[in-house]
Formats: sequence, C-alpha cells, structure tokens
Amino acid sequence: MNETAYETFVPLARLTLGDSYGGTCRERWVRPLAQLLEAASRGVGHLPLSVCPLDAEPPTEFFAIADGRVMLPRNAGYWREARERIEALHSRTTELLPDDAIACALDSILPPLQQRSPNGNVIFDNGGQRLAVAAFVDATMGVLTGGPGTGKTTSAAALLAIRKRLIPNLSPEQVLLCAPTGKAACRLGESMKAAAARLCISADERHFLCGLVPQTLHRALQWGPKPPEKGGPFGRGLARPLTQELVLVDEASMVDLYLMTHLLRALSPRSSLLLLGDSDQLESVDTGGVLAELVQRGSGSIPLPAQVNHWTARLGTDAQSMLDQATPSDGRASPLPGLVVRLHHSYRAKQSPWILELAGIAKPGARSSVEDFVACCHRHEPKLRLHKYHRALLSVCRESWSKAQAASSSWTGEHLPGDAELNALLRQFQLLCGDNAQVARANRLGVSDLWGDVPQPDNLALPHGCPVLVTQNRLTLGVFNGDVGVAIGPAPGQPAQVVAFPGLESPIAIAQLPAHQPAFALTIHKSQGSEWESVAIDLPSESELLDRNLLYTAISRSSGTLDIYADGERALAEILGER
Repeated sequence: MNETAYETFVPLARLTLGDSYGGTCRERWVRPLAQLLEAASRGVGHLPLSVCPLDAEPPTEFFAIADGRVMLPRNAGYWREARERIEALHSRTTELLPDDAIACALDSILPPLQQRSPNGNVIFDNGGQRLAVAAFVDATMGVLTGGPGTGKTTSAAALLAIRKRLIPNLSPEQVLLCAPTGKAACRLGESMKAAAARLCISADERHFLCGLVPQTLHRALQWGPKPPEKGGPFGRGLARPLTQELVLVDEASMVDLYLMTHLLRALSPRSSLLLLGDSDQLESVDTGGVLAELVQRGSGSIPLPAQVNHWTARLGTDAQSMLDQATPSDGRASPLPGLVVRLHHSYRAKQSPWILELAGIAKPGARSSVEDFVACCHRHEPKLRLHKYHRALLSVCRESWSKAQAASSSWTGEHLPGDAELNALLRQFQLLCGDNAQVARANRLGVSDLWGDVPQPDNLALPHGCPVLVTQNRLTLGVFNGDVGVAIGPAPGQPAQVVAFPGLESPIAIAQLPAHQPAFALTIHKSQGSEWESVAIDLPSESELLDRNLLYTAISRSSGTLDIYADGERALAEILGER
C-alpha cells in the first residue's frame, strides 16, 4: 500500500462512514475502508486480509469478507451473482452434435498440423486448437486462453464454421461476436476474416464468417444513459435478453466484473458463451479478475469421463493425453470441469520469436531475473532494444510520428481513407507508458510536432493526422471508450475538422465527438486488445503499479520490433520482483 495514496482516501472514508459510528469505533474502520477505496480507484476489487486487516467484526454495509479477501459489499454481490450464473450456465444440459459429424468436419476444416525445427523440436502443433473446437463446439460455456498469437481466433473461426456446416440454417444474426472496446472489436473482425481465408471451408461457410460483424459489449448490451433506478444502463438484461444462440467475447481479460455480470444476466436460456483471452495480461481498468478466476477454476479440475470420451471421439486420438495437468484449486470457488482449454504453441513464433521469448521471461509466475531479461534483449538486437536512458526515446517517436503524418498527408474531408488505410496507419507504431503523466507529456510533444511552424489555434484544437483516443461512450455515434481514430483536416499543419474511425462509414465532426485526447501515447492498460508492428515502452523510474502483468501485456502488444526505455535497471528490478 502506497501510504501517500492511502492518506488521500482517508477523508473520503470518514465521509462514507458518516456519523453511524462514534469516535474511536469509527476510526478503527477508517484505514481499511480507505485502503479498499484506494484499491478500487486502481481497478482492484479486493484485498487480502493480511494487507487489509480487520481487528473486529466489520459493519456489513461497508465491508464484505469472503475467501480470505476483503471487498466492498457491491463487489461481493457482483462476484456472488457472476459465479452463480456461470455455474448454472456451465451445468446446463443441451443437445450435443453428433461426434462422428464433428470429427469429419474438424479433420476437413482444421486438419492436424505439426511443424518441427531442423533439430526435431516441435515448434508448432495445432492439437490444442483442435481440442478447443472439439470441447466447445456445442458446449454451453467454454474458456479458451493462451498467449499472443496462439490461434485463439482461428480456433473460434473453425468452431463457427463447423457449427455452420452441421447446422446449415445457422445465420450470422444468431451469433454475437463482441469485445470490450471498439479497437478490439475491429481487430476481432479482421482476424476472423483472415482466419476464414486460411481455413479449408466452403464458400458458404466463408461468407457466413465474413458476415459476422463484431460489436463492443456496450453496444451489444445496448448501453445508455438511463440510471439503474429507471431500468438502465443496459437495454439488454433479464427482462429483455439477447437473441443470439452463441455469444463469443474476445479479449475477455479486459471485461470488468460489473460488465461481465450484466452480460451473464442478458444471456437467453438457450445462449452459449465462449470467452477468449490471455489470463496473464492485465485485468480490466475497473474491478476485474473474472477471466483469471475462470481459468484457475477450470485448470484446477479434471474433466469428467463423459466429456473426455466425447472429445476423444471427435479428435480421433486420446483427448486425456492432450489435457494440461490439473493444478490445485485455490479454494475460493468450486472447480468447473471441462471449462478451460489453454493454447501453448504460437503462430507468431515463426514471425517474431524474440517477442515471445521476452514475454515468457516477463510473464507472471516466471522465475526469471533482470539478467535474463537483459540477455534476451541483447541476443535479439535490433529487433529488441533495451535503452538504459530515455535520451533516444524522443527521436524514435518523432521518426515514427513523421512517417504517420506523411501517410495521412493526402487525406481530406473529401478524400477520406478506407478502413484498410486507417488500420495500416494506426497499426504501425505505438508508444506505451506506465502512467498518465508520461502519456500527457508525449501527447503534448506529438501535437506540437504535427503543428510544425504553424501557430496552434487553441489548446483544444487537433492537428491533421493526429491519432485520437475516445474516452467516453457515445452509443448514438457508434464510438466507445478506447476507440482510436485519425483527425483529418484540409492539409498537414491545419486544424482537423473530423475524425475517421475504422469500422464507421462516416467520420465524426470534432465538435460532436465525446471526450477524447491525442493518442500518440497510451497507458499499457489502454493498449489491451491491440497490436502494433513496432512498440516503444516508456517505463517510469519508480511506481508501485509496476508488475509482471503490466510488462508482459506491453511486450505482447508488438508483432515486430520493440524498444524499452528504463532508467538503468531499477524499473526492471521493481517489475521482476527483485527489489
């Protein structure tokens, strides 16, 4: 606990407690409540009792204790409801598709593939993908997890193609693809189309996959400004459930507890749910941990014999031998047999193995040192570059920003870019930062560079070519918190008039745009669900928020080259747990 951060929440804790408790009695609850409020401000929904000790029976209107953790009662209620709904969904019986038909379709659409290096080591095996499809193609609920590039979306595409082959009248309207942000939804759509082009499927099945249009979760649940006491904020829920038979959520680690609970409420009695995500990434900005708990509960259980028999029949090989060794449950919630399949082999290993090697060193739970991290960077220079000083950061950023400006120089309000051009520009380079102060500094520099010698009209004006991050949901315009577009004006060095977003037919006038900011730099939290060809990471010299999850998430956002800037090795020592 950062004492400075804790102290700032003490007045709020006293105000929250009010006059219900007098003097000494009230003061005994101030510190733990301030700790919980401070944690909640960082998206942490609970604290261990060892960190937030309660020396007596706490007032239940302010504290909830469960499984050795202290949390706010509101979060405890959402956890309880989410778990109950997940368990009911997982245990629901449904009509299974024929094993022999699935086996035939699986061998046709996603045939077994194994690749070895010249020395005989297996560098890729799609057995995990095939197992995931066999397990989840007709399951009421499944969780597919794995690191970057392990083929989660390809597996989902194969699953959907098989469902279409075995259920010919299945339409795109019966499947809901969604993600927490517009950026992640857009990337899901691109990945689904790319998978459709790779898989051995019919023209009708390819048309079906390409007809699926991913949405943000907020759009799918019809988020609006109506308060809870008037039936809001979601239009879809218990009274008006979703109509789709299958709901697939990508980047599920980003889905916070509140949003996941509302999604579970909105499922119809016949809906199935498939979650895709990397449980080693950062959790959501708000109270999270749902995917991580599901992976733990699923991994901590042995699938039932009936489940394994079905999977074996569909795979044509012993499914039991393909399953990960079950890990012991932490006791917080009961195991969920057959819920989780984890993918290990990565397609990206063939294109950029250096990224995966460094991500593996930084990964939560890895027993690696600063020396291991530094040695990996040196081995793979110039693809990986570790800078002990920040002096070179500005020049690297300015070079990349200049290339982006040149690429957008011909765009105008009359000659707008298409989605492919927008995505190509936005995918080139991104600066990721550990905190908001770093982001603000970088954004000021980026905006200043784009104005060039032209005096900036005012502090709120955006220059032509400026990347723009939306920070507020606006359903009527089709943009949501986390969406990124490009500001477009008459010419470089001129004030922008509109912002073009991938996936939107028309640009949005800046005067209509909800709360937004330049996106030359993003926090690592905001980067989840995205991928860039080149990434620079600006690590703060000292921060209590630095940890392996944060560094792993940042590293895995790159698909090509990576520059890491840190003052000496102090920041790395903080992250890797050596200080």
